[in-house]
Amino acid sequence: MKNYYSGLPIKWKITIWSSAFMFILFFSYLVLQYVIIEQRTLSFEKQNVNRQLEEMIVLLETAEQPLTIEAIQKRESDFSKINEEDQLTRIMDEKGQIILSVSDGYPETEMAPLPVKSKQFETVRNGEDPLLILRAPIVTGEFTGTIEIIRSMEMFDDFVDNIFFMLMAAGIGGLLLSFFGGTFLSRQLLSNVRAMTDTMQKIKVNGLKERVPVRETNDEIAQLGKLFNELMDDLEESFMQQKQFVEDASHELRTPLAIIHGHLALLNRWGKDDPDVLNKSLQSSLKEVERLILLVQELLELSRAEAGTTGQIDQTPAQVIQVIQSVKHNFALLHPDYRFTMHMQEDTPRAALPARHLEQLLIILLDNAVKFSMEEKEIFITCASDEETVWIKVTDQGIGIPEQEIPYVLNRFYRVDKARSRKQGGLGLGLAIAKRWIEKYNGTIDIQSKEGEGTTFTIAFPVLK
Repeated sequence: MKNYYSGLPIKWKITIWSSAFMFILFFSYLVLQYVIIEQRTLSFEKQNVNRQLEEMIVLLETAEQPLTIEAIQKRESDFSKINEEDQLTRIMDEKGQIILSVSDGYPETEMAPLPVKSKQFETVRNGEDPLLILRAPIVTGEFTGTIEIIRSMEMFDDFVDNIFFMLMAAGIGGLLLSFFGGTFLSRQLLSNVRAMTDTMQKIKVNGLKERVPVRETNDEIAQLGKLFNELMDDLEESFMQQKQFVEDASHELRTPLAIIHGHLALLNRWGKDDPDVLNKSLQSSLKEVERLILLVQELLELSRAEAGTTGQIDQTPAQVIQVIQSVKHNFALLHPDYRFTMHMQEDTPRAALPARHLEQLLIILLDNAVKFSMEEKEIFITCASDEETVWIKVTDQGIGIPEQEIPYVLNRFYRVDKARSRKQGGLGLGLAIAKRWIEKYNGTIDIQSKEGEGTTFTIAFPVLK
């Protein structure tokens, strides 16, 4: 049974549980209602009988004194007026002998009279006939006895039975309504889930462009659909980036390999016998091999950056000014025809990233600035901070970046001017690597550029606490 239930669809599980819950709740309410009606009706009957008893006792107390059996029997007509339909009233002496019995449509009962010392109610069944009995002692003058009122509860019983059957019918109706209501509720709740399932089936057939239709209800199911669509957007974007990465990597690898293959084929045919051709082919092949080595190194670095691994890199937090000065000094030696101008805030605190990675980021930014500043060969490096953040700006006066290209320059293998970038040795991976390391250390990167006037890269990192 458990395995069968676990194999049911969620729609039927929701229907069963919601129907069961609603039925139990409704049934409990019906039972409570039945008990309340029964007790209130019985209480009403007891109050009515008790009122008649008080009238009869007042009748006895106002009778001629001393009160005798004959005096009581003379008041039979008065007792008959008080007595109601389907009711028997008996008065007995202290020995239990009946001295007066009046009835209105109710036959004499075989139930033996019972003298009592205090008032008491009793409910009994005389065959199939339910009875309500009230007994109370009579002490008036020299007379001591008991008055007994026996009331038929057949009408009460019929009324309660009718109420019971009505409530049972309502319970069955409630069960049916609970079932249909649970079915409707499950369909409403699972409509978006069903739409999500259908969308997944369409994705298998049509690809990643399918999306879940989401209703503007802002409930949990709608939020799940929105989250699914957002994940699909990210997945599609990631898939397209991976596809573009493979295409670009293949293109970058194909060019140097084709050049190497061409030179080797040339040498194999006849060039090996010509020292001049042999030398030029070897030099060109070595240059392309160096390009391949650089490409593989940068791809490996990008892979590490995306994975967030640091390898054997020293994790000492960066002393920002020292790192900038070191990188600036190295670039000044490598590019003596360039002028590197620094504007440093003296009390700049440590940044929350390793010095090696900050150095790598500065190398990438300065390398780009040098490559694209062929005429105005001055590069500005600015550093500032507050209590929470450290900012580093690298500004060149080079060719700049067209405004429509700025959102894409951080993508892998993206180059604004592919011909000029290839000529200058760019692979389009440096800024992609920088972006990954900046994201890893909760930093930000901002690009401000104007074509023909230059570019400013601003990176920011949290201050080391």
